[in-house]
Amino acid sequence: MANYNKKIYELIFFLIICLIASCSSTSHSIKPNQTNGIEIANKFSLEGKFKASMLDSKETGYFFLKKNNNLIEINIGKNFLLPEEKIVLNIYEDLEINKIIHNDNLNKPDKSLDRIRINDFIRIILGFDIDLSLYPGLEIIKGSDQKDKVLPAKVMLRTEEYELTILNKNFYE
Repeated sequence: MANYNKKIYELIFFLIICLIASCSSTSHSIKPNQTNGIEIANKFSLEGKFKASMLDSKETGYFFLKKNNNLIEINIGKNFLLPEEKIVLNIYEDLEINKIIHNDNLNKPDKSLDRIRINDFIRIILGFDIDLSLYPGLEIIKGSDQKDKVLPAKVMLRTEEYELTILNKNFYE
């Protein structure tokens, strides 16, 4: 009888280990500054925070970016009490920075914010280099100068009109 109870406990232990192993291998998260071969063509999700600064105002908020093949979906929220704004773009479309930065002065004709291809914007956030000659006046500052880190914790896009800081929190493949 003791041998029978021992076999049952071993079987239960084996089943629990198998269950834990199968659950842990289905989804994983990459923290910022963790080394991994991230490809822009893969399906992924990225969440983080942003801070936008202009001459006369500052905004903060959070974002959740989801890429599925050629479709990009960005949910932007200022705080958790207000509804999120949802932006859906094709990978070949342009992202207007004023969709992220809301300012009363944007309606004036002399105040126009830049447009950036969404593919380039994602590459910047993920730490890849892009051709900056397409965007005159845009300066990109990465938070980490380490070459072995793929996902920088902080990326800053700066022009004369605005400064947009992206803080990467979690990356999901």
